[in-house]
Amino acid sequence: MPSQRALELCNSTETVTKAFAKKPTRPVSAVTKGIFKRIPPVKDVGKEESELDKAARCGRFPNRPSELFLKIYNDALGALNSGPLVNMVSPSLIGASGVIPLSIVSVIPDIMRHYAELIVRAETEVFLATNYWEPSHSSTIISDSLRELSKRVQARGGKRVVVKLMYDRGSLKQLITPRIVVPPSGWKKVNLPTEDEIPGISLQVVNFHQPMLGTFHAKYLVVDRRVACVNSNNIQDRPNVEMMVHLEGPIVDSFYDMALLSWSNVMKPPLPLLSKQPVYPEEFKFNHDNESLKYLTAAQVAERLNIGRVKLDATVEDAGVADFRPYILHKFHSPCPIAMVNRKPTGSPGHRLNNPQDLSWLSAIKHAQKSIFIQTPTFNAAPLIPATLDACRRGIEVTLFLDLGFNDQGEQIPFQGGTNEMVVHNMYDVLNKEKKGNEKNLHVFWYTGKDQKRPINAAAKKRNCHVKFMAIDESIAIFGNGNQDTQSWFHSMEINLMVDSPPLVREWLSGLDANQNTRLFGRVSDIDGIWRDGDEVVQASGVGKATFMDWMRSIRSVLRRLRGSGGF
Repeated sequence: MPSQRALELCNSTETVTKAFAKKPTRPVSAVTKGIFKRIPPVKDVGKEESELDKAARCGRFPNRPSELFLKIYNDALGALNSGPLVNMVSPSLIGASGVIPLSIVSVIPDIMRHYAELIVRAETEVFLATNYWEPSHSSTIISDSLRELSKRVQARGGKRVVVKLMYDRGSLKQLITPRIVVPPSGWKKVNLPTEDEIPGISLQVVNFHQPMLGTFHAKYLVVDRRVACVNSNNIQDRPNVEMMVHLEGPIVDSFYDMALLSWSNVMKPPLPLLSKQPVYPEEFKFNHDNESLKYLTAAQVAERLNIGRVKLDATVEDAGVADFRPYILHKFHSPCPIAMVNRKPTGSPGHRLNNPQDLSWLSAIKHAQKSIFIQTPTFNAAPLIPATLDACRRGIEVTLFLDLGFNDQGEQIPFQGGTNEMVVHNMYDVLNKEKKGNEKNLHVFWYTGKDQKRPINAAAKKRNCHVKFMAIDESIAIFGNGNQDTQSWFHSMEINLMVDSPPLVREWLSGLDANQNTRLFGRVSDIDGIWRDGDEVVQASGVGKATFMDWMRSIRSVLRRLRGSGGF
């Protein structure tokens, strides 16, 4: 639960953004030191005030959030007892509000095209963050949007638009400093425009990794301090279905603050809108009334699932794929309570739970009353397994959409938790041995592409899913960059949002189902956690324990990634 100190921090007017705006030529890390030392006390309402009442006071919400939201939020705020910036955002900006006019559940180029539409419309500044930036069709979409933005700036005769880009490509230099400025001479090599191609833009690029294990796994976009997007995908070409959410309203300022804190270094030049508090409209626009969404077209057929060199024929009839709906145009809604639940990067080995991301996930599972839905490529974090089993024992319907064989080499490294197949098999084994029928509450499915009738081993790189989404009781959603594996839970920097809105959650669940055949064809046996369709599906790594040679192959795979020759 949040302490009196946490209550004071959340009600403070101090933010990283305000501190940096006063001294914009210095490193962000330097000007934010000590800004939370002298925080005025908060009036104590009295002993009769409950924990949830205090939690409700720890956010700038448009209305009092639901009891379920406040329980999870209350547990997440407990992390502030170990430091004011443990959530990678100023405490007063953790709890906010906003609207969500658009979500995309589709392949990476579709999401990058939306990014590009927002970038080319930028008037003043752009902040783009991704874990992996790879020369690819997807990165070309972004690079071309920067070229187009530059042309528009020159045509209108305005000031240069300031663009900041962060990504993670492992470098030995990061043993000295985790954030390395990538000079213009290095841009072309990673498929970024050269300086002379973008005279209307002032671009600065930083490569961030916290040695050894602290991956910068955040993926988001902030444009003109007006619009923010958070997404599951890296900027590369992969045959993955991903998820992106477009946000407007005060929650964008939370993104802005978090981006500054992540950057940490000097900004050359600073972001122009640092000292300009945004003014939000009294009524937000939706569907094609929203200027940012006018370009969107109707539903597409599933042929777009073939990315790059991937060519895979559909195994279901045309009628079964015609309703592929990558764009979820959300219905009109008023601003709803939204909270940031993030984790900062941790480079050193060890499993520490004291961060809002992990605490919110565990709390959500603990407080569920009816149902838990999780879609994630990997599922093996040590605290997650017993929490999920306990939910099944309480009679909660738990549904897991997982990938068959996703990152199996990495997950087989000692202390990483094991592959999805191993974990699922062991979970059913535990529940079945208890002989109480609780295994019937656990529903596990292997991801199945919208045009397929069978799950496909992710190692084939034909049809994968990289969505990271949790829904509790069909009323609370937590989504963003965080996978449900050991690396994400204990080491990577990730950004996640918790939204209190049953209508939005229902639209997300419907949209996810519409863009995959997982629920139709991917169900595993509740006897042993193995998928069968007459004969067993071709196994990825199987349910047995990893061998020494498996470990060696896994370690080599991780080293390739750190050198920048593989993705996360």
